[in-house]
Amino acid sequence: MARILVIDDDELIRSSLFRCFDDMGHEVAMAENLASGIALAQTGVDVIYLDLHLPDGDGHKAINDLTATPGQPEIIVLTGQLDSFGAQETLASGAWDYIRKPASPSSIRASLTSALGYREDRCATAAPRPAFDACGIIGDDPAMQRAKQLLARAAGSEASVLLLGETGVGKELAAHAIHANSQRKGAPFVVVDCSNLTESLLESILYGHVKGAFTGAHINHKGLVAEADGGTLFLDEVGELPASLQKSFLRVLQERRFRSVGSGREQESDFRLVAATNRDLEAMTRAGTFRNDLLFRLRTVEISLPPLRERGNDLIHLAAYFAKRSCHRYALPPKKLSKQLTSILTAYPWPGNVRELGNVMEAAVIEADQDPALYPKHLPSHVRMSSLDRGRRKPVVKTPAPKEDGPVLAYATYKAVRDQAYFRHLMEVCDHDVTRASQLSGLSVPSIYRHLGLAGIATRSRGQG
Repeated sequence: MARILVIDDDELIRSSLFRCFDDMGHEVAMAENLASGIALAQTGVDVIYLDLHLPDGDGHKAINDLTATPGQPEIIVLTGQLDSFGAQETLASGAWDYIRKPASPSSIRASLTSALGYREDRCATAAPRPAFDACGIIGDDPAMQRAKQLLARAAGSEASVLLLGETGVGKELAAHAIHANSQRKGAPFVVVDCSNLTESLLESILYGHVKGAFTGAHINHKGLVAEADGGTLFLDEVGELPASLQKSFLRVLQERRFRSVGSGREQESDFRLVAATNRDLEAMTRAGTFRNDLLFRLRTVEISLPPLRERGNDLIHLAAYFAKRSCHRYALPPKKLSKQLTSILTAYPWPGNVRELGNVMEAAVIEADQDPALYPKHLPSHVRMSSLDRGRRKPVVKTPAPKEDGPVLAYATYKAVRDQAYFRHLMEVCDHDVTRASQLSGLSVPSIYRHLGLAGIATRSRGQG
């Protein structure tokens, strides 16, 4: 017998699922909102059936919180949404299944049976994993916990890994953690930054060159692919790899052989590849600027690192860490974080993520000098101004209510009309810049895309603009 939790605000759905699972001999718990659902999940459950549109929160955002509860349950999403991006986002978050309403009892039972079978097999064969060295990755928010679990699994394999995330989320640190926990940890970890390099220079850096290969090549030069032999090659900002080099590097990935610039002889290198990007490589393949076959090679394992604004209390823990580190660096007395300061830090959208937070806290410590605590006056002006502008920058949308003498719309229809008006106005204010819309509205970028898809509003492709 398993313990099943249903989180859905539709009483008919809840009662139907209760009868279905009770007839199968399982214990069933019910919740009509997200808060009570998370509280019940804390008692330990095996499988959660989760609606995405709940009266007190977004089900997508709750997936990481729910999977981090004591039972580490499997999540089966049961939703009326029809957009494919929502399904992709949900499954990428680690959900077991994504079922659209209305669903037949047989499909519900089949999904539950497969999830429980997986849990039974996992428990029977589970072996203790070696402790994961986080290599300085700080944070215990559920989204970050899941990312570290995926990094640990990737470290135990030899597969190519593609790290996704906004600028400053810590992709290089994550790549180093994969290397440090792998069987190659005693060998070199070699970093290649594909951005801000000319095509010819990048080719020489990757593959090396022989004396006389071009003007200025006075000696033989060993490339970074050769340096990574036996270790890990980290390609940062792989989306910036020039088109002509994409073809040659695909062959290097396939054969583990390369030729230095100006050389007629091939060399071998046994390296493990980890790549990272803040761009949408799928959109680039559709636009013809990134090779589809290279993307397949890069993304054997794909791990998304969450932005700082979606990491809950991790932000304050990181701020305290950076403040302590800066105090030590500049031989200044330790400093507390005032409540006024933490209020501003949590409200700021952090477009530069962890990297930006580190720089901001260093600046605040320098400004505070001998003061025992950090206050808003110590922060850079652009962070302080963000809190002042927050109220007046949010778009206000006036949605006409149904006329008293007119037809009464179904609530779902009225809500759809209201949402469409809001997001249409939001995108006009932001000039269809989804990142800016996310910062302005307080919604995550995936949530913005999901709502725009439901409202039928066109957007720029992620990674463009």
